[in-house]
Amino acid sequence: MKKALDKHGLYGFLTLYFLFQFFILLFSESAYGYGGADNIGHYQIARYAFKYPELFLDLWGKPVLTTLMAPFALFGFAGARFFNVLAALVTLWLTARISDRLYPGSGLFAAIILAFTPVFFHLVPSCLTEILFACVLAAAVYLFLHDRFDLSAAVLSFIPYVRSEGIILLPIFAVALLLKRSPRSLLFLALGTLLLSVIGLFVFGDLFWLISHSPYSLGASFYGSGSLFHFIRERNDIFGWPLVWLTVAGLLFWIYDVLKGFSLRKLETLSFILIAGSWISYFAAHSYVWWQGMGASLGLTRVMGGIAPMVVLTAMALYKPASRLLPQKNGLLALFGGVALLQAVIFFRDQKILLKADPTEQLVKKSTDFIRFNEEGKKVFYFNPLVIHYLELDPYDTKQCNWWVSDKQQPSNVMEWGDLLVWDAHFGPNEGEVPLENLEKDPYLKKVRSFYPVERITVLGGYDYSIHIYKKSPNKGDSIEVAGHFAKNFTFEGVDDPRVIEADSVKAWRIDESQEYGPTLVVNAGEIELFEILEVTVDLKYKPEEMLDKDEVYLVFSIDGDGKNLRYESIDLAAPQGGWKQQQLVSRMSAAISETAQVKVYVWNLKRKKLLMESLKVNINSY
Repeated sequence: MKKALDKHGLYGFLTLYFLFQFFILLFSESAYGYGGADNIGHYQIARYAFKYPELFLDLWGKPVLTTLMAPFALFGFAGARFFNVLAALVTLWLTARISDRLYPGSGLFAAIILAFTPVFFHLVPSCLTEILFACVLAAAVYLFLHDRFDLSAAVLSFIPYVRSEGIILLPIFAVALLLKRSPRSLLFLALGTLLLSVIGLFVFGDLFWLISHSPYSLGASFYGSGSLFHFIRERNDIFGWPLVWLTVAGLLFWIYDVLKGFSLRKLETLSFILIAGSWISYFAAHSYVWWQGMGASLGLTRVMGGIAPMVVLTAMALYKPASRLLPQKNGLLALFGGVALLQAVIFFRDQKILLKADPTEQLVKKSTDFIRFNEEGKKVFYFNPLVIHYLELDPYDTKQCNWWVSDKQQPSNVMEWGDLLVWDAHFGPNEGEVPLENLEKDPYLKKVRSFYPVERITVLGGYDYSIHIYKKSPNKGDSIEVAGHFAKNFTFEGVDDPRVIEADSVKAWRIDESQEYGPTLVVNAGEIELFEILEVTVDLKYKPEEMLDKDEVYLVFSIDGDGKNLRYESIDLAAPQGGWKQQQLVSRMSAAISETAQVKVYVWNLKRKKLLMESLKVNINSY
């Protein structure tokens, strides 16, 4: 009876969770989702794999993911994401069954905690690899704990072709298989690699294609590097703090339980090696490669979604001592039911469910709408895969489009007359290795249109996000013309104020320790003829009366409207004492602001230093 109730409770929860995630899948406007452009990349590979069969062996796309997702992707982007929802449900079920196998009665709690683990929840309605990775790992552990050693090893042998770092799990399972005295099963750990190697031999004529075709390098990555403790610092955002604390406690108890009456072959030891050993090794490996800047690691926290079930199962190790301390079923239900509820409550309090496209996606959509209505039928060179996704073009048909350009110095050399190039500030200078200056200098690339967000968005490499569309044309002259112009100048001649003094034969405003802010130049948006883009140029002439160190005084440009700050930029005015200095701030942004918005320009004297301000000018062009 108890098992039947637990079973009904689990299936009831899985049904509700499926409906919730299906709702997100249907109504989310975000194509990026939690994974950015990789979400689109995996979908496109799966979507066109039947048309271009070699895509089934694309190592970036991951052969196992592509093969399983491809039938669903034929029904579009939603179909591909639906596959991941199903994989997530299987993962939740497997996690519950493993937890019940180790700690009877704990399965439903494990499923609920995993379901509302932030990194897992956000990845469910996506096309990314982490959910399938978690599913394969959970399946391998489940089969091992049910003494299906050959099948467990065979399933795990394919995990490097779901996510490449899965290869580090093979030695862990090999140790467990040897301890279980099942050396024959070690052969099955090579099944996935052998099968794909043979297939590649027929397709590419290269038995070692898994090495020669690898898109990754262990060398330095242009993505940079970070702290060795990056993922530890992000632990609460990745797993949720209730799970973090439960995992720490569960891990400590499990270690104690293994050491008590230590035996390499007892269930507690083997399950510890498989479960805790897998996620700790994976976590450590990602921490190391991000710290060293290797293997194209970007320090993305979403990669931890692949080990979320193992982390939850480690936390559930506390169920064993709790069941001894609380022999009454109601007490145990209250304790772990409370923890599961807390995990869900904290998730909904701290996390944002992605239903709306972020500003960069919206900008890409605007740029592709422009192409659709003004440049239909032109071949498109692009860097961001979302461009082709919105244009609904076949990304592998080079007559329609082409990802990146081979000539990075003068891209027009590889384009035909009339072809378009869509450059965005994230992918263009990073993955595409084409800085905007090269397009500006190209004698045959004519700028057709630019797109900027209202708010300032800084992307990889420190670039301010924007999108520019170019067309190969014999006439370089850009088609963008200034349509609206506004200028305002702050000078202090004739100003009757005790803070205005004469210095070097000019009138200047004296800023000293009594003032945190200098005079503010205010422009009402209603004074400007607004079109699509605002280009704001601020010029300041000032003279430090003492040494201005870094982070002491700033020139600030901001736009406020609708009760909030829409844009904020600043330039450090650090400079040696004496002599007049010139500083310029240039900003480009969308002109989609209300007429009640205000443009403000001022000097922020953060550390109350002494300086003179001769003039403050602002020029605003709109086009």
